[in-house]
Amino acid sequence: MIERTLIHPLIEIIQTYGKMGFVSGPRQVGKTTLAQAYRKRFGQSLYFNWDLIPDQKKLLENPYFFENENRNPQQSFLVVLDEIHKYARWKNYLKGAYDHSKDEFRFLITGSGRLDLFKKGGDSLLGRYMSVPLFPLSVGEIQGRLNPWKAFKEGIQNLSPLLKETEEIYDQLFHFSGFPEPFVRSTSRFYQMWFQERKSLLLREDIRDATRIREISLLEMLSHLLPERVGSPLSINQLKQDIKISFETVRDWITILENFFYLFKITPFTGSLKRSLRKEPKIYLYDWVEVPQEGYQFENVVALHLFKAVELWKATGEGNISLHYLRDKEKREVDFVIAEKNRPICLIECKTSDGPLSPSLLYFQKQMSIDVAIQIVHQKGIFKKTRENGELQWIVSAHHLLSLLP
Repeated sequence: MIERTLIHPLIEIIQTYGKMGFVSGPRQVGKTTLAQAYRKRFGQSLYFNWDLIPDQKKLLENPYFFENENRNPQQSFLVVLDEIHKYARWKNYLKGAYDHSKDEFRFLITGSGRLDLFKKGGDSLLGRYMSVPLFPLSVGEIQGRLNPWKAFKEGIQNLSPLLKETEEIYDQLFHFSGFPEPFVRSTSRFYQMWFQERKSLLLREDIRDATRIREISLLEMLSHLLPERVGSPLSINQLKQDIKISFETVRDWITILENFFYLFKITPFTGSLKRSLRKEPKIYLYDWVEVPQEGYQFENVVALHLFKAVELWKATGEGNISLHYLRDKEKREVDFVIAEKNRPICLIECKTSDGPLSPSLLYFQKQMSIDVAIQIVHQKGIFKKTRENGELQWIVSAHHLLSLLP
């Protein structure tokens, strides 16, 4: 079993700060496995799942049912509440349970929706919880790394060639996704069966049950069109025409798909760059294997690694870090820019094979005075360091850079 590195931030949130730990992420990304692994570390605990009828009855009959557990009152007791956000009054319940029992009990809350964005419920939980996302596996996580932001900034200044093992991890991820079960099994046949079931359950159970969407077949049509839009600015008008529904409906459905971890967005950088083009966000999928073209699938792999790292760094207090793409009115474009306090730190351009540095990459690096620019390639065996205009550039195979990310 692959130990998820998110356990370490959870220990800090729950045991050091005494807050409720909220863990949300895509369906079948390993939230329950993470919770069970944390229970073993914690000691005395119980696991509750709202999807189980006996557990629902237990809570409705006695909201503080966990107090009846056989336990050592001299030690903290961990209560894991899985999918509790499906309970109509879940926010009020958690507020009451935490305020009533926080001195003796610790709480871990997991769910397949964005727990901090869910609109069901009543009073705010502000100040009572800290939220961290659980994303699909990445090269660094499989290696057991939880590299902080500072280590990444230092690492891109002096990349080093890596072992064959890291390259093999990347290949396995690329072909079978970062979801634990298909990754571990690593067969195309299993992935296809797993993929069909997961997507159907996501759309026809999770989203249908939590929203008022009646035209699930049209939502499914939208989900079939989106993989072909990966890596390009999202045109809601085009999707509206393709599906024959209103602009507002497409916009709202995109947000729902984002909230249920089917896709994520990367916005254009809108800093001090002259002639920058403020356009629509780009979308990427949590399951990159669904993307049909190899070049865009590769870009999606890199996007999720970067997005996962930035979201974790922000959630764990590393700083005001953000991920964007660059595009100007002359249509020069760079796939990704990582910024700190809206100041660009690193440019990253994706290419499927080795070749000269992208002119756009060099142009933006010079215009924005960015110390490091990286051209990351899907092709194996590439590791080059160059300097132009007194600034540093790398051309490297994917695993060399992705291994620096948590």
